[in-house]
Amino acid sequence: MRRLSSGRRHSVAAICGVLGLVVGSVAAMGGSATAAEGDVTTTIALDCVTVVGTKSNPFVWNAQVTLSAVRPAASTNVTVTAKVSDMPGIAPVQMLGFTGTDQVVLDLAGVSKTLTGSGKITNAGANEPVPMPPMQGSLDSSAATLAASLTSLQLIVSGISTDCTPSGAPSLGTVTIVEGTPPTPTPTPTTTTSATATPTPKASATAKTGKSGQAAKGKVAFACTLSIGSKFDYDATVSVSGYREKAGDDVSLVATMSDLPGIAPVVIDGPMDFTLDLKVGGEKVTLKSTGDVNVQPKQVVPVTDLSGTVAAEGEELAVSASAFTFNFASAGIGADCKAASGSLGEMTVGTDPIEADSGSSSTPSSATTTGGSTLPKTGGGDSMPVVALWALALTLLGVAGLLCVPRTRRQH
Repeated sequence: MRRLSSGRRHSVAAICGVLGLVVGSVAAMGGSATAAEGDVTTTIALDCVTVVGTKSNPFVWNAQVTLSAVRPAASTNVTVTAKVSDMPGIAPVQMLGFTGTDQVVLDLAGVSKTLTGSGKITNAGANEPVPMPPMQGSLDSSAATLAASLTSLQLIVSGISTDCTPSGAPSLGTVTIVEGTPPTPTPTPTTTTSATATPTPKASATAKTGKSGQAAKGKVAFACTLSIGSKFDYDATVSVSGYREKAGDDVSLVATMSDLPGIAPVVIDGPMDFTLDLKVGGEKVTLKSTGDVNVQPKQVVPVTDLSGTVAAEGEELAVSASAFTFNFASAGIGADCKAASGSLGEMTVGTDPIEADSGSSSTPSSATTTGGSTLPKTGGGDSMPVVALWALALTLLGVAGLLCVPRTRRQH
């Protein structure tokens, strides 16, 4: 049997160690609230699987489930609430208020009932336990107690589903129905952006130039590499405008770029930084912007306008682009893009200020604007994404898992 080199053994061991922390840690679970009168709390072993695209990532979970049942006086309408301890931290990205829904299917005294919940999912960081919103449902019963067992449990965060079923005895014990006012149901979360909304068109840089100004505009083929090593192409339309108020001033620049195509199946929520490296009139300059991203799965959002200044002389300035980056720091994902040839032609310097498109923000033109972007993909509209935050990370963990599976010794 061929032996791995020392370096490769250490690399495999490191990968396996990380994998073990992500999908094998089931002890880190948030505690349930103190049980009230009539409540029943049970720990149940679950077999779970998170599905991302065509990849399935199984794990085990010893979940603590607390059931309570309340019935108003002289009524047979029973409200049942289920609170479940935190799901093990299998997600390699932090949950930043992502939209989540959960449901548990119970057998209550022989009647199948589905309890549902929803809310914004937030945890302490990547690979940290994920809280479960409380779930609620109702049934008609005049009994004093309900024997309960669990059939299935599901959590969906930003379109990614985790489904669990009991690996052993499904019984949750017997919950006593108490008399009182049922708790207020957890409200369904609202979102600020429709998943099918059409992005607001950006005005072209040409329209923003001064009276005598004219933008340099052209196509730039960027070859990009993500921080995790994946590669993709970004064929961008780039427009650069400039102005100076009086002779001798630096030229203030604003660049617009076509959308980053994306079909990321998760909500992207947080700041994303953009940079564009240019040569203007023979001088190198980097334009910058920061987009406050809050977009739904599979939604395409424009890159925010970028701005900066350059100490270049003359009214007719040759412009070329050499590099572009984006960085979604909260998820640890970014990309560096290089252009072999990025000539945009000549720009005529204007005399009137240029207002950068700041999306939903009313902030005046500066290096920081507000807008959004999704993550890019390779090829046409039907292509799979190059990266989809959680999706790709889980896929990589699945591949790493192959290195950690013990192999049988070959028979000679």
